Amino acid sequence: MSKQTIETDVLVVGGGGAGFRAAIGAAETGARVTLISKGPLARCGATPMAGADFTLDGRSLAQLGFKGDPNDTREKVFSDIVHQGFFLNNQKLVSHYVENAPFRLKELLEWGVKVLFSEERAIFTSGIAIMDALLQKARSVGVVCLEDMMVLDLLTVEGVVSGALALDIRKGDFVHFQTGAALIATGGWHKAFWPNTGMRDLSGDGIAIAQRAGAETGNMEFITFCCNILYSPPIWRGSLATYVAGLLCGGELTNSKGEAFLAAYDPYIAKVGSETEWNKSFVSLATVKEVKAGRGSPGGGVYYGRGDVPWEQFERTAMLVFPNWKYKAMDLSGLGRIMKDGGKVEVGPAVEYFDGGIVVNERLETTVQGLYAAGECTLGPFGANRVFSAITEMLVHGATAGQNAGLYATKRKIPSLDARVFEPFEENALLPISLKEGLSPAGVRRRVQEEAHDKLGPIRNRPELETFIRFLQEVKSEELPRLHAQASGRVYNKGWIDALELRNMLQLLETAARSALFRTESRGVHFREDFPFTDNDAWLHETISTWGGDAPEIRKKPATLTDLRPAEGVVPYMQMLKRMMEAHSDTGGHH
Repeated sequence: MSKQTIETDVLVVGGGGAGFRAAIGAAETGARVTLISKGPLARCGATPMAGADFTLDGRSLAQLGFKGDPNDTREKVFSDIVHQGFFLNNQKLVSHYVENAPFRLKELLEWGVKVLFSEERAIFTSGIAIMDALLQKARSVGVVCLEDMMVLDLLTVEGVVSGALALDIRKGDFVHFQTGAALIATGGWHKAFWPNTGMRDLSGDGIAIAQRAGAETGNMEFITFCCNILYSPPIWRGSLATYVAGLLCGGELTNSKGEAFLAAYDPYIAKVGSETEWNKSFVSLATVKEVKAGRGSPGGGVYYGRGDVPWEQFERTAMLVFPNWKYKAMDLSGLGRIMKDGGKVEVGPAVEYFDGGIVVNERLETTVQGLYAAGECTLGPFGANRVFSAITEMLVHGATAGQNAGLYATKRKIPSLDARVFEPFEENALLPISLKEGLSPAGVRRRVQEEAHDKLGPIRNRPELETFIRFLQEVKSEELPRLHAQASGRVYNKGWIDALELRNMLQLLETAARSALFRTESRGVHFREDFPFTDNDAWLHETISTWGGDAPEIRKKPATLTDLRPAEGVVPYMQMLKRMMEAHSDTGGHH
């Protein structure tokens, strides 16, 4: 079996926007940079599918020649991000986001990215346009890009990252990397849930391998669910089409009794919480409340219809977003017919974004020397709830992380690793293809995904979280060792990849579930029905998790507050939600 060894100053793991921007930043320091992508270059991860809104303060936008609001300052954006994050944000990272956003946007424009339209606080382009510009720039500065390669584990020498083991998916061979620094930019872990709104390669590998290498993760309980996602028929399940339609065309949500259930809430919360991006937390929570009260649809959601919006008006708006009822290559003409006839479809929450992740400081260093991280895989600037753009985050973080990793690596002699140090990791990775028979990874994964959706959704409680943790431990001890990659051979063996990914997903799900159990309050996108209040006395803290070999260990750490501090006290969650909504600055509109 041929083993390839690759030596590089900086190894960037992840082929999305954060990874490519980091690779460019590292290469510009003079470092030799290798970027590895689990899927095809510039076409995997979340970025290519993104609606691609880039948010920044209106004054900076106006200075760049767009119709930004000149009265909208960086201070206002900072305040809005902190209030939307329920004060759990690392305020140093918020400052970093706000201060660097204009530079990253100016650079994108210089690299040829076209703006489709703009508003007071954002420009809109396409994810594909951003990825194409980043790929071209990365190649021009000498980044070596490898596709169809999955990183399995990081290797440390005396606590310092010095190498990585990867699997060349096309050949089925292991690849040994020897590196001066590693940088994780693998995005979220949507694949641990079903339904989800993510790309099928987002399985959280980077966060899991960073954890196993000793890096701290934080706030893993904060998981943003997008509301009004199509639940049925199965072919549409997971589509964002009805979320987009609800925002742009209007319409109405009803429960199984035909009641417009949002009318039961405070009118201000219901309005802001359904007409702006606050809807992800509020409407998802309200939907699951109906389901738990026995007023849900057969598929575990609620119903969406056009309500009293006239068909002509609904269709006119829909055609702007769904030309010929096509959306992201999906034929939705059946949805058009249902809406025209005044019918309804089943919708509900699905995983969309992860607010927690690998702990980084404002230099984007993790708690392990030589290891950096950027983008959605990190515990970034958003605290307990994200309403600002993750596109801005990935580019701002990516640039800083790459530059710092490059400067670090070029001062360090790359350690020479003996091939034997890779062997225990290889043996572990080979288990699913060494078994003659066993369990289908895809079948086990679907059960895990559905349990995660059910027990780690927008509403949590102690009994369900404890049940879920026991379930995960059983799968980990009894089923994980029996996963069997049915296909013979190692080349493009999908079952093998599924099994390797599932190990990582189970690790992250357990970390998130234990963190959710540990946080005895409700804040942002984490709602505990047994603790339905936000507690600024006891819980203005991050939940920090370290991997103890077989299970995560969770502890508290005070949130990083620099400029803004919330009022002390314990406040009912809905009251706190309203306060955070009302604190929005008088400019820039709700984004």
